[in-house]
Amino acid sequence: MKKTNVAGMSALIGGLCMYGYVALGNFMGKSGNLQSFNKAKNVSDHNSLRDILHEDNFDWIESLPWGKLREGSDYLVSMPLWLLLVIVGALTLVIGGIFIKK
Repeated sequence: MKKTNVAGMSALIGGLCMYGYVALGNFMGKSGNLQSFNKAKNVSDHNSLRDILHEDNFDWIESLPWGKLREGSDYLVSMPLWLLLVIVGALTLVIGGIFIKK
């Protein structure tokens, strides 16, 4: 199996597992103690790169010269992590299937 296929499948499965975990948590409901903890800690249902990494890691977005590029980069950084993993996994599988030959 090609390395790109392994990386793509790993990202795809990881993203789907993250989405399943969030969906299962939403399905089961939230207890009152857990809701107050989440509000105090500012925890959301869908984590993004901006939530996980320190805010200083994204200062480079403000220095981008073109407005559309800045908006696109900001969107990628703030989109749910499960969705980002699914998209990266699917793109890696497509690139591996088309461009990489054994």
